[in-house]
Amino acid sequence: MYLPGKAIINVLICFLITGAGSAVTGKNRLPSEIHNASLKCVDLVYKEKFSRAEQEAKKIIKKYPDHPAGYFFFAMVVYSWMVYYETDKKEDEFYQYCDLVIARGEAILARDRDNIWARFFVGGADGFKGTYESRFERWITAFRYGWKGVSILIELYKEHPEIKDLGYGVGSYNYWRSALMKTLWWMPGVSDKRESAIAMLYQAKKYGIYTKMSAAESLVEVLLHEKRFGEALQIANEMLQKYPSSLVFYWGRAKALYGERKYTLAEKAFRYILGRVESEAFDNHYNAALCHLWLAKVNMGLQRYTQCIAECNRMKHYRFSLKVKKRLESDFGEAEELRKRAKAAKLKSPEPRFVP
Repeated sequence: MYLPGKAIINVLICFLITGAGSAVTGKNRLPSEIHNASLKCVDLVYKEKFSRAEQEAKKIIKKYPDHPAGYFFFAMVVYSWMVYYETDKKEDEFYQYCDLVIARGEAILARDRDNIWARFFVGGADGFKGTYESRFERWITAFRYGWKGVSILIELYKEHPEIKDLGYGVGSYNYWRSALMKTLWWMPGVSDKRESAIAMLYQAKKYGIYTKMSAAESLVEVLLHEKRFGEALQIANEMLQKYPSSLVFYWGRAKALYGERKYTLAEKAFRYILGRVESEAFDNHYNAALCHLWLAKVNMGLQRYTQCIAECNRMKHYRFSLKVKKRLESDFGEAEELRKRAKAAKLKSPEPRFVP
């Protein structure tokens, strides 16, 4: 599930590098070496070249060991790697670097309470932690960290409305806060701001200096959640022109095609993703299981009930760790319901001839 914390991560990445062309100048502007290395780091993450991205972050740490930026970007790369492989394998390293971000930022704030970057990085580390916690449905800690992080973004946006990229982060948070109102029942003043938030995301995608890709990623998830599949598909296809191998946009494209009931194209997309994830050197089978679930849905849509049942059964062929199996509990439940529906439908009506 895409949660408010994920929006925090993307906007943190983007805001960190918006020194050019904004009001962030003088003592508050990042050194050009950090600026350039951060741009390259983000680009490499979208290209899924995580080792090279780590090297760029380490260059910042080596050159500026007392600045929180390098540690922040290293944590970002580690987090992105774990998301790509759907694993917690580097959790200790991730938290270590988040804590280093906070330590370096607080040291700067002890000397200069108004330093924009130090405030931002300290809040950013909390945003990272909140996002990570949400991936494993640890909601109490997820929203505690997430709210601390986004509060800083909101405050900075009030102080610097001329930094348009910040509007992307606020818009992302406003959407998911509204969409998850029932989850956030304990937070005061929660109102439905989805439409205005989506408009802000479109503005960030069009006019943001560095938020274009992150805004696009967020919009795909938001539009899928809103069942505006045609719009999500258009953005996913556009982004795949820039990053042809990006699995995050392949997932978005495949789900949007399914939503549009373009089942044959959706099947092709999910099989491509399945081939990719199963060919990785590190594979805990989480993504593969999800691919089979989506392929089962596709075959159900095509009234290929036997194939639907087969895809549901294939989810059980993998050997999962206990952690991965627990994360997939609801997906296995959905597959079981789908399998029952397919068996019942198969008894009632003949299937169209399947041509592989």
